[in-house]
Amino acid sequence: MNQIVPIQILRGIAALTVAFGHAQHDAKVQSVRIGGDFERIFTLPWGAGVDLFFVISGFIMVYSSERLFSRPDAAGHFLGRRLVRIAPLYWLFTGLYLALLIRAAATEGKVLPALPDILASFAFWPTDAFGDGIPRPILTLGWTLNYEMFFYCVFALFIGFARDRAVLGVATLLGALVLLGALVPAVPQGPFGAAAFFWTRPILVEFAFGMGLALLLRAGVRLSAPVRGALAATAVAALVWDAMGSGHQALDWTTPNEGLRVLGWGVPAALLVAAAALGPLWRLAGPGQLITRIGARLGDASYALYLSHPFVIFGFRKAWMAAGLHDRLGFWPMLAISLVLSCLVALLVHALVEKPLTTWLQARTAPHPSAAMSPPNAA
Repeated sequence: MNQIVPIQILRGIAALTVAFGHAQHDAKVQSVRIGGDFERIFTLPWGAGVDLFFVISGFIMVYSSERLFSRPDAAGHFLGRRLVRIAPLYWLFTGLYLALLIRAAATEGKVLPALPDILASFAFWPTDAFGDGIPRPILTLGWTLNYEMFFYCVFALFIGFARDRAVLGVATLLGALVLLGALVPAVPQGPFGAAAFFWTRPILVEFAFGMGLALLLRAGVRLSAPVRGALAATAVAALVWDAMGSGHQALDWTTPNEGLRVLGWGVPAALLVAAAALGPLWRLAGPGQLITRIGARLGDASYALYLSHPFVIFGFRKAWMAAGLHDRLGFWPMLAISLVLSCLVALLVHALVEKPLTTWLQARTAPHPSAAMSPPNAA
């Protein structure tokens, strides 16, 4: 299967925007603590990188599963490969964060999440781990992985059908869940209430956006360069305008605001994916393609970047402030260096841990060569 280079580059951009938002938030918190005047910039809603991830995920699952549709054994193959692709690295960083929580509980008297919430975090089951009414795991950015795994389970229910029927079935079920959540609101407390609330949110529709774009690609739809440029420009303009009106705020799970998120962030994300996917394939060869190759490699490491960047940002900030550099240089140099380091660490984690581990596990879980969907860096 040919890798769609612009999609890989978008994955890297999505992870980097999320990391930039988190780095700004961390710098702001530290600045407030010492009475500083650091101010974040909101040129774009940085959290929209998550919405871009979800649209890309829906696209890639359809695009990369071409050889699995209509097979009676497709569901098991698909879920096995998805679990192998997603779980090990997530469990590694969740375990690392749990170790930090245990250390903080022992040295600073902080309260650990309850054991059922810890186990639910490793099982991708939404719970209110911190008792604040927000369904999220102990590694809080893992809420996106809870959505990913749920989407994979829904996708597996229909993958045994022909491609178009499968996509229609998945999209219909996701839409029905969102409608149910609107008609019968769930209370986001308790293990079952949190899950019912979490899995009926409007953000699920963003996976369907990506699936629809994959069908267009498979149907042979190609857009001219001017049209793709117009789509990308419209998407960026919409994000700059930020129709949600809260690009600098955390998602409020207790209000209907999430529908605005889909409109203000999800639709522009879909336009960006359309602009990236519905054009000619790019080549990575040639002396003039250095920037493209760097972007594609960062896209390959985007999952590692998403999971590892909070640890890099936290560790570098501790060292920066311990050295007193915040007094002399401020927070923006710290932020810039921490993002560069986050990218470098992500590339190392991808090359030395994620890729070899995924390849090793997939080789032992795929019963037949024909079951292979895609290389490890495709999704």
